[in-house]
Amino acid sequence: MNSQAAKLVSTPEVNLRLSNLLFYSLNDATSALNTIKKCLHQDPENKACKKDFRMLKNASKSLTQLHSFIDRQQWHQAINILITEGFLEQIKASYSQLKKDHTLPPKSPGRLLAQLEEWTCQSFSTLKKSNLALPHCNSALELNPESIPSLLSKSQILLTDESYDQAIQLLNKANEITGGQNQQVRQQLDRAQRLLRQSKKRDYYKILGVPRDADSKTIRKAYRDLSKKYHPDKYRGDLDADAISRKMAEINSAYEVLTNEGTPTLKRAPC
Repeated sequence: MNSQAAKLVSTPEVNLRLSNLLFYSLNDATSALNTIKKCLHQDPENKACKKDFRMLKNASKSLTQLHSFIDRQQWHQAINILITEGFLEQIKASYSQLKKDHTLPPKSPGRLLAQLEEWTCQSFSTLKKSNLALPHCNSALELNPESIPSLLSKSQILLTDESYDQAIQLLNKANEITGGQNQQVRQQLDRAQRLLRQSKKRDYYKILGVPRDADSKTIRKAYRDLSKKYHPDKYRGDLDADAISRKMAEINSAYEVLTNEGTPTLKRAPC
């Protein structure tokens, strides 16, 4: 039984399938190359082994270059290989076809594709090309939900779009994954929380209809004018009683925040 199993493991077909599994599913190009070499050693004229050997050799070269570019933060060069030269699409198409042909098990991981999507997401995001980055960030996180570079990159895109709550949600996840030990994650989370607070403060300025650099006198005057306008006994407009009550609560809240944060504390102006 053991000798039969050994013969089975050493066949060119098995080594060919194993090399694909190692390369696409486990992202282990070195082991994949060593395995396909066994296939060629067993059958030097095997066309499938020859084809895969050439592909793996070229792909390994591209991966080595990509590792170097990413490590040195040479994002344009990384994008050139991933997108311009079509390496990402080549791997994506091959991985999809291998699963369709059942060469790879249906539930086999796609660690190589996940890595390439992560690098593309990270590169485009760092180059401030959010529209190009976002689809790759989503793909990377679908393949690997715990990809810290992808979580950081997507959260940065969300911050740029002022989607602060969503960014904080992603960064909290990244912080949990890293056990709070990743300085970059913590810094970006702090920044996101600060931007959220500032955005709410900007809303308060908008509610009172004053610029962000308004002084206490301007804020007080705006508050008094709005309080008179929306006073339940004086309001003349289309809002019903409930809407007026909510509007006054909003005005009072904005006044309280702006007089306690960044401006001298003021007494509430009379209505």
